Amino acid sequence: MIYIKRDKNNEIEDIQFSERPDYKIASLFDPEIKAFTEKSQNAELIKKILKTMDMEMVRVIEDLVDILVDRRLILFTDLPEPVQNKLLFKRSIRENLSPETSMIDDDEVLNF
Repeated sequence: MIYIKRDKNNEIEDIQFSERPDYKIASLFDPEIKAFTEKSQNAELIKKILKTMDMEMVRVIEDLVDILVDRRLILFTDLPEPVQNKLLFKRSIRENLSPETSMIDDDEVLNF
């Protein structure tokens, strides 16, 4: 999730990734947020957004690998051994977490 704060002119003033007072929930894929990041001179903010998106994409890729293996389109053993080890390690950690724990919000959609 992403939260935005607006200034007096209703322009985006700041972006955060956790709920805060005076911040409203928004979609990462909102064209207004894209425009804000393009004109932003705040390199740290841009890095934070990219890092958050990268972390979410990692989970998507893991799920994609699971689907491809389940459908026998690839064999798990076709993957390089370091990749297999990382996937197995992350899967074991995730299985120990509660089932509600997810990095991906089911209601998040692309609106480009």
